[in-house]
Amino acid sequence: MTGSKRGGARGGGFKKGFAKKRAASSDDESAPRAGKKAKGDEEDESIPMVPELKKDDDGNAYISLNTSGKRRVTISDYQKSTLVSIREYWVNNDGELKPGKKGISLTIDQYNTLLAAAPLIESALAKKEIEVVRPDYEADLGAKAETAKEDDKEVGEQEAEEVEQVQKVEADEDE
Repeated sequence: MTGSKRGGARGGGFKKGFAKKRAASSDDESAPRAGKKAKGDEEDESIPMVPELKKDDDGNAYISLNTSGKRRVTISDYQKSTLVSIREYWVNNDGELKPGKKGISLTIDQYNTLLAAAPLIESALAKKEIEVVRPDYEADLGAKAETAKEDDKEVGEQEAEEVEQVQKVEADEDE
């Protein structure tokens, strides 16, 4: 059959070839290529973050995972169920942060399963020679609500200093 179309029963038409990409004179095969970044997401991921508990406009507690605050862990209620969401946010035309499609919402059971799996995940990362920081759940994280007054902040700092002093005394007694 001469002049037959490709594409079978669907009709598809003729198969088109790909256009050749022109190589720029400065292209170097050995040069590393940068990964694709989202628009407006040029922050430095190497800057260490100190977790801080805040409240969003809906009154939900959240912790930012990056300096821009566009990647968050949020604790919210939906249809009589509490959810822990890890999600990316975007800025609308009015300058408001809105939750995006990229992310996941975990029920408390799913969140507990994730936490129970943390040692296994850490073990798999260790096999790849990736070191992770283990949280100290007994430590005073200094998490503060964004709505706390300055007076409350000062009282909290005084209490933290007192706890530190007690811990030092207890440590000295143990020696």
